[in-house]
Amino acid sequence: MTTRLAAIFTVTVMVLTGTANAAQAAEQDESAPIAARGDASYRPEPSLMASGSCGVRVDLPHPSYTTANQIHTRVESFCQGSTIVNNTITGKSYRSRWYGWEHMKTKTTGPKTAWRVRVTVDVNCDNGSWHRWRTEGYGSGILDGQPVSAAAYEENDDEIQCGANN
Repeated sequence: MTTRLAAIFTVTVMVLTGTANAAQAAEQDESAPIAARGDASYRPEPSLMASGSCGVRVDLPHPSYTTANQIHTRVESFCQGSTIVNNTITGKSYRSRWYGWEHMKTKTTGPKTAWRVRVTVDVNCDNGSWHRWRTEGYGSGILDGQPVSAAAYEENDDEIQCGANN
């Protein structure tokens, strides 16, 4: 009887601990600490002198004007005046929660050999819901034989509403 009660107690503790850990994992801020807001320049090696401006740009998340119940953010990797080999951009969108940022969608375009690649992160949202939104952009490629990368983010300072007739 004692062995049976000990086994039941052990299983109960394991289930409760697992449930608590799962809930805690779901309530963690999933965003990355990125210093650049809006845009960031590629920082190549000092010997690399690229012509024009090169980097990552992230637009402000906004309700879509073309698709009901979606939040859109455009992100791009660019190098004005130069072509980037393996030019790739990844956008990650998050919505605000009481514990921080909840990851909603990731979208990538590339690698391409082009001076600019863009992606629109299109996140479904509940009609009438209010959240702040954050999108992080991660760009990379090879410019004049040297690897380059940069990251930037943009977020709403105030909550915006998701709507059917954005």
